Amino acid sequence: MRMPAACLTILMAIALSPAPAAAQSPVVRADGAAAWGAGVRLVPVGSLGTIDGPPEYALGSVRRLVGSPKGDFYIFDGQAIQIRHYGADGKFIGNVGRKGSGPGEYQQLLGLSLLGDSLLVAWDPGNRRITYFGADGKVRRSVSAATASTVFGPDVFEVDLSGRVVIQYGLGKDTVAYVRMRPDGTPLDTLRGSTALGPGFVLGMPEGSRYTFMKSLLAKPSPLGGLLRASTSVLGFTAEVGGKELTVVRQSRPIELGKEERAEWEKVAETFNGRPNVKPEERVSIPRTKPAIRDLFADRDGRVWLDAYAPAEQRPTTATGKARPKITWFERATFEVFAVTGKYLGRVVFPPKHELIAVRGDRVWTYTSGPDDEIQIGIFKMVRASGAPLGN
Repeated sequence: MRMPAACLTILMAIALSPAPAAAQSPVVRADGAAAWGAGVRLVPVGSLGTIDGPPEYALGSVRRLVGSPKGDFYIFDGQAIQIRHYGADGKFIGNVGRKGSGPGEYQQLLGLSLLGDSLLVAWDPGNRRITYFGADGKVRRSVSAATASTVFGPDVFEVDLSGRVVIQYGLGKDTVAYVRMRPDGTPLDTLRGSTALGPGFVLGMPEGSRYTFMKSLLAKPSPLGGLLRASTSVLGFTAEVGGKELTVVRQSRPIELGKEERAEWEKVAETFNGRPNVKPEERVSIPRTKPAIRDLFADRDGRVWLDAYAPAEQRPTTATGKARPKITWFERATFEVFAVTGKYLGRVVFPPKHELIAVRGDRVWTYTSGPDDEIQIGIFKMVRASGAPLGN
């Protein structure tokens, strides 16, 4: 999902005992054929977003989106400061809460999750509380949060399947820290992960943020419990399964950057390295091969999605009129999907200029733009190449 750049503003530190460290996790090789078969099709179901019209369809800034098993979904429009509920086809159902400080109101949401089929959980650091809304949009309960953190980003909040709430409260040079709370808001423990990375920078592209092929470590909260961890050098992940950690790895071959693709990135890197505030150790070089993955996440259906690097394709671009390097080689959003227990499910490739923002069951939601550059949400159903349901 498109999110604001990370802001390392931390209003309060928390002294809690860390979660017990897991022993060396067993490794599962997932080198077999895809359980979903060769090729997954994305069938368009609907879309949301117009350049004009009523505010519930003219989207201002989509900060969060969560979907239910039935296909309906909720978005938080950060420009309007409003949660909105939509049907599976993208038709507006109603607003949930409103801007303010009273019951059922919020100032700025940094997290949104769906517990079960219809209990919407919203993290509002402005009011320092977590609010639970029912399917009818009414407040079920609210609890005070054990942190006043205002760390921004796409992975600062999660509610796991058992109802425990996880909020990021710290981000260091090479580590990330989360407080884990019981459903009533009382602290349970802390989760810490390594996020060490090499020098680089990020460019915003139609398919999402694109880094300079950096090797790094990843750690983020999982709805399945605990932290989801990975290295961008390996097509694999480590996740918590039944209270224990399990590592899943699949064989992969390095993808070389094409000659023209690499030349474009080298021009961008040259511009970056030429900035007066860039230190020698911060200078960026472009490798000849791409890492295995750039990111990952777990969905609420027991699956782990690895955001995999892929061969790039050249697309026509509009001249900006500015004297700066231009990127014309782009990668489609490509995900290698696994069951958290280790089964390889298959590869999902998205249409050009679509960024994956949410998954639930066989439904996926993407962030894209319309002909007049208006914000749009694409709604798709995943099926096998034959058109049959995915199954397990």
